[in-house]
Amino acid sequence: MTGEHEQEQTDPIESLLDLLVYAPLGLVTQLDELLPGLVERGRSQAVMARTIGEFAVRAGSQKLQGTAGDAQKQLETVLRSLLELAGSRLGGGAAASSPASKDASVGDTAPSESEPAAAPVATGLPIADYDDLRAAEIVPMLAALDPAQRAAIAVHESANRSRRTILNRIEQLGADPRP
Repeated sequence: MTGEHEQEQTDPIESLLDLLVYAPLGLVTQLDELLPGLVERGRSQAVMARTIGEFAVRAGSQKLQGTAGDAQKQLETVLRSLLELAGSRLGGGAAASSPASKDASVGDTAPSESEPAAAPVATGLPIADYDDLRAAEIVPMLAALDPAQRAAIAVHESANRSRRTILNRIEQLGADPRP
C-alpha cells in the first residue's frame, strides 16, 4: 500500500490533474470568500508603494537641489578666479576693477598677436601642458582632479577646442558624488 500511495503522489498525470482541474475548481468555489481579502490586500500594497515612491522622489529632489547648489557655488568660485586671472593677464587694472568689466574685457578683447587668447587661462590649469595633449591623454587624468579643477578644465575646453570627449567625461565625473 505504501508503494501505491507514493506512486500516486509522484504520478505526473495526477499532478497535472491537480494543477489544471482540481485547483481551479477549488478556487472557483472559494472565490467569493477570498476575493474581498485579496482586493483589500492589493489596495494596501498599492497605497504603500505610492507612499514609498513619493518619499523617494522627495528625498531625491532635496538631495539634487543641495548638490546643484553646491556645484553652482563651486563653479562661481572657479569662474571668479579665472576671470581675475584673465583680467590681470589681459589688461591689468581696468579689467580687475569690477565683475562686470571683467566679463566684458574677457569676452570683448581680441587676442594679441604675441599671445593667443587661451594662453592666460591655460597657465592656471591643473594638468601640465594641457593644450599640447590629446583628448585620449587627458580623459584618464580627469578622475584624479577635484570638482573645482575639473570645472576649470571645462571652462577652458569650452572656450577653446570644445572637445566633446573631455567635456562629456567632466560632466560624468561632476554628476557623481565624491568618495
